[in-house]
Amino acid sequence: MTSTPVTLLLKRSGNASDRPSGNILVNGELATNFGAADPGVYFENSAGGIVKIGPSSFGNTAPNAVPVGLAGNSVGEQWVDTNSAAYYLKVWTGSTWQKIYSGFADSATVAGQANSSSIASGALTANTATLASGAILASGAILASGVVTAAGTPSVLVLLSGIPSPASYASGTLVYQIQSSGTTPSGLFIRVLNGWAFT
Repeated sequence: MTSTPVTLLLKRSGNASDRPSGNILVNGELATNFGAADPGVYFENSAGGIVKIGPSSFGNTAPNAVPVGLAGNSVGEQWVDTNSAAYYLKVWTGSTWQKIYSGFADSATVAGQANSSSIASGALTANTATLASGAILASGAILASGVVTAAGTPSVLVLLSGIPSPASYASGTLVYQIQSSGTTPSGLFIRVLNGWAFT
């Protein structure tokens, strides 16, 4: 038996940013936009609002920035903003595009999560946080809260020249070296990991 397939067509548009309005849809009805610049599937919710199902938009212009159909965006709609070297994932809140984890991405209050920057929020190195938030070693708190070492016992040396072998000193030992000969610069050094860090 031969049959003819039936094609069901939703309300649709191929124009960029041509979103359906609540005037042409009823609750739960689907509509599509297959325009390459801003494609998506939409439906009307029980409050009469139009909701975009997907996909997330990607580019340097916010989705539906120049609307042909319904103006605005759906709450929760996502956009990968490519306007800067560090792409941001943004979500529409109903009134603005909110960056996800913007506290980490912009102000770098957590050094290890700052845009992959090598210096973030005062840290000597962002991932190991050697100088995060004023502490020489944030995790070991060697100089956090004004304490010279984590245990509170000072361990400081003043040398005229030459940094000693780190194996002879505990982690957190401070050495102030005054340059009188050699190539090691004058300044404060701290014993970290298996060596000396110049602060």
